[in-house]
Amino acid sequence: MKKFNQIVAYFPAIGMSVYLIMFTAAASMYPGGSENIQTATDGYSFFHNFLCDTNNEFTHSGLKNNGKVLANLAHIVLSLTMMSFFYVMPNIFNHSNRNTKLIKILGVLAMAIFTFMYQEELHDLVVTLVGVFASMAFLPIFIELVKYKNRPFKILTYIVFIMSLALYLGFETKVGIYYMPFLQKFVFMVDATLVYWTAIIVIRKNNRGLEA
Repeated sequence: MKKFNQIVAYFPAIGMSVYLIMFTAAASMYPGGSENIQTATDGYSFFHNFLCDTNNEFTHSGLKNNGKVLANLAHIVLSLTMMSFFYVMPNIFNHSNRNTKLIKILGVLAMAIFTFMYQEELHDLVVTLVGVFASMAFLPIFIELVKYKNRPFKILTYIVFIMSLALYLGFETKVGIYYMPFLQKFVFMVDATLVYWTAIIVIRKNNRGLEA
């Protein structure tokens, strides 16, 4: 089990890197068009397209999206990546308790549900369910972070939750929906930073254990 945990610690960073490559390729195949600008444009718009727009069979301008299959595969990679993130994150702490177990269970469950977001007919329902379970997963994280000594990491975790919650509420209420595509990219970059940082912390911790 210890060897398995050491290997899994690399998954979040590797998975996020693979996703970014696959998504970039899928986005380059997107013909154009968004909720903000429904006429055909010059491909995928960083400011006007949501990440999940690449998963649609047809664009908002009615054009066939040839990058759909690749985008769907990229989304599955992202889902597995985030499942491994929540599985690995409790290992930044030097103990195991009910909170660390809840982080794994609720986080992995939320990201397992997230897997189905690429299906257009389930998208809105999945967003709601992921928001609920992911928020529940962060509660035990916050409890454990109280005594965690890495202050910059703690601050980033709080920022990730606040920004993700704001994005989630904006999607649910449609308040500021015009600016949501850009905000989503910014939040995702901050989220990705937390994923990489968590993986680095756990990998270094594992390496120190091997050296001891």
